[in-house]
Amino acid sequence: MLPIILSLLPVPQSPAPKDALTAILNRPSMQGAIISAIVTDLQGRVIFEQNSSTRVMPASNQKLLAAAFALCQVGPEARPQTRFWKLDDRLIIDSPGDPLMRSALLIDASEKLKLPPNFPVYVREAYSPGIPDSWEQDDLIFTYASPVSAFTVDRGTTELWNENGRYRFRPRSYDLRTQRMRPGTTNLAYDPAGRRVWVAGDLPLKRERLASFPLPKPNVAAASYFGKYADVAEELPATKPTLIISGRPMKDVLAECLPSSDNNIAENLLLMGADHSGPLGANPYAAARKRMTAFLEDEVGVPKGDLRVYDGSGLSRHNLVTTRAVAKLLAWMELPTFQDVWRKSLVTPRLGTLSSRLDGVGFAGKTGSLDMVAALSGYLRTDSGNEVIVSVIANHYLCPNAEARTVLDDFVRASQKLRP
Repeated sequence: MLPIILSLLPVPQSPAPKDALTAILNRPSMQGAIISAIVTDLQGRVIFEQNSSTRVMPASNQKLLAAAFALCQVGPEARPQTRFWKLDDRLIIDSPGDPLMRSALLIDASEKLKLPPNFPVYVREAYSPGIPDSWEQDDLIFTYASPVSAFTVDRGTTELWNENGRYRFRPRSYDLRTQRMRPGTTNLAYDPAGRRVWVAGDLPLKRERLASFPLPKPNVAAASYFGKYADVAEELPATKPTLIISGRPMKDVLAECLPSSDNNIAENLLLMGADHSGPLGANPYAAARKRMTAFLEDEVGVPKGDLRVYDGSGLSRHNLVTTRAVAKLLAWMELPTFQDVWRKSLVTPRLGTLSSRLDGVGFAGKTGSLDMVAALSGYLRTDSGNEVIVSVIANHYLCPNAEARTVLDDFVRASQKLRP
């Protein structure tokens, strides 16, 4: 009988969870990138971190800051009240900001007011900055960079449709016009300054949406449902309004903003939150930046110097934040006053910007994407059944954006192995 020989070779071991996280962030595809990452428990105690105090561009993770600011300043149940006064010689509108205002609501209000054609319309808005001062010119032809105003319609956009071989704007053109170029392949180009959509090619005989375009002046477009925009309303009547449109509550605004990562709503959230503590003045963004920064530093407890606020959506390349600041905010939002509404407003796998990512992972949070920027932050259920907060943001990588997002997703998946 042959003797039994026991092998003394070591049994291969899986890397420790923290070592696995480090290996993911140090993959060759991310060589030379700036990556800030942190994992904490719900009380903010650090479990893992790498460069968590390094300031990076957050992309749409900036929306977490703006949404939390607006929710805490205004309250989850607060509804914007757009008020109308029908006078003998003019219509006066007062808009505190309602980013979910739809053309159908304005049509209904117009029918109730029964105004004559070209009636003068004066509007007072809590803010109307138009294009944020730190956005880039190349973005302005796209609907994700629609101008910002308190009085708006359909998130500051209109659609161009093919109606059986003809171009038609829906619900209205708002003084935009199409101009034909050459025949051939269907192609569209937009000139917002000239209010013109250049079109090429012949359309098939069917009904389909071709594209959406940002409106150069959403407040003027919204006013067009009642007459002709005349000027800013300097004063409001002392009498009772003729009509009031009550908007949807703040909790619904967040739920419309974060899962789909809507930039226009996010900018309104920043300005609505800032306006709650007083008028924003002639430079709304300057005032809003100071007020949101003060909220994050003084109330939330974000370390001073951990962020630089420029807008609410993250489209500005001037925004800076650390992942420890994002994690601090997420831990603070666990307060009972906001926790339920906050959690329900976040994106989860199979929905919104996570529709094809993190399937089967217990995650709720926010994505972020710009050229050479990928971000992912939120709450994660671990394999042990506990929850942790995870934030990982990568800047200046040279690999494709999809590959960078895979690194972030793998980081989140590997974080499930951590034990708080």
